[in-house]
Amino acid sequence: MALLELDNITFSYAPEEPPVLRGLSLSVEAGACVALRGDNGAGKTTLFRILNGLSFPQSGVYRFDGAEINRAYLKKQRNAKRFHQRVGYLFQNPEVMLFNASVREEIAFGPRQLGLPREEIEARVRDCLQLLGLEPLADKAPYHLSGGQKKQAAFAAVLALNPELLILDEPLAGLDRKARDRLLGLLLELRQAGKTLLTATHDEALCRALEARVLRLEEGVLREEP
Repeated sequence: MALLELDNITFSYAPEEPPVLRGLSLSVEAGACVALRGDNGAGKTTLFRILNGLSFPQSGVYRFDGAEINRAYLKKQRNAKRFHQRVGYLFQNPEVMLFNASVREEIAFGPRQLGLPREEIEARVRDCLQLLGLEPLADKAPYHLSGGQKKQAAFAAVLALNPELLILDEPLAGLDRKARDRLLGLLLELRQAGKTLLTATHDEALCRALEARVLRLEEGVLREEP
């Protein structure tokens, strides 16, 4: 069974506006890696918002692990908590994700919301700082970081929840070479560990490195790319 399924999704931001997504369908198996390409404004971020339960289509069905994801489902706190633990979302603009006093607190925030024991939270924070090379910045306020450092801190906060599905909006954009190489290596490790990856990217090298199934979002529908 597919981990996520979109069946005939249509979405428009206003009734009088043309749909951004038009009868879009998608099926992604657990452990798969899918790269989403498309021009700016094609609807990639809109699609990602639907997949993360932040927006809801006017028609069609979204299922995650067999459960239909809609307003009624996510209105139940238990469902929403479990869903957002299993699905991790790295926004294209990481600043909207960062609101704590330090990088360390950002990484710890999600595990605290899950009610994990203090020892487990500390272990996850330590591991994520190391994975992203953020140890020297652990006690620094996020608003003092560079754009690339903010993206790495936001990604560390996502990883701290240990999600099954990682949805990444332009994960390598704005990174210097060293940070890019580190993050690419981490994505390869996550791929090999069986995580499901869905990334929006203009980066052909990233698609090749991840051996991703490449889809293009165009005119509101998805098409396979060679």
